[in-house]
Amino acid sequence: MLGFSPLASAPLADTGAVAEAVFGLDNIVAGAPTVATSTISQAHVLTSADITAGAPTVGTSSVSSDQSLTSTDITAGTPTVAASTISQVHAITLADITSGVPTIGAPTVGADTQLTADDITAGAPTVGEVTLIPNEQLAADDITAGTPTVAASAITQIISLTADSITAGTPTVGAPSITQIHSITQDDIVAGAPIVGPARFKWQIEPVGPETWTEQTVSAETWTEQEAA
Repeated sequence: MLGFSPLASAPLADTGAVAEAVFGLDNIVAGAPTVATSTISQAHVLTSADITAGAPTVGTSSVSSDQSLTSTDITAGTPTVAASTISQVHAITLADITSGVPTIGAPTVGADTQLTADDITAGAPTVGEVTLIPNEQLAADDITAGTPTVAASAITQIISLTADSITAGTPTVGAPSITQIHSITQDDIVAGAPIVGPARFKWQIEPVGPETWTEQTVSAETWTEQEAA
């Protein structure tokens, strides 16, 4: 072992020296990471404990509401509502309510209504079984009302309906089967006498006329000496 070599003044484990290394790194460029498609499914089951509410106290409230709402056209798809199961248990205890004797002033009502209805034809109504258990205790003082007077009324109603654009899907037309029968009757055709112009055979020998030769006189030749540049 080098630590116990006679050349070393002490074993390496006993020198107490601390090694320090400095590393230089070049720039590292990573490519675009690729993440596979993941599927997440969540299911929540909520269970609430019993809720016991005390007697509610509602003070006198004054509400004044004045809204002017203008909405743009909203196109919603077909909603899908899953089947839900709800279990509720309510135990409501109400305190006794004692009201004083109501005071009603003499009202003044003036109505001018003119109603004109078209013929209304209704089918036979179907009413299911109704179970009603009333438990009411009403105590009212004497109420004296005057004789109501209702004048003849006339109502005129004009409805103007404007439909938005209707966009229909691509129609689907099944394969048709067509059978056709044609009956063609021709009238008599009368043609005149055909006229055929002059014709010749492709390899017919054409006659050649007599040959005429004329002797041409050639003029004397003239030579001119040219000096070289």
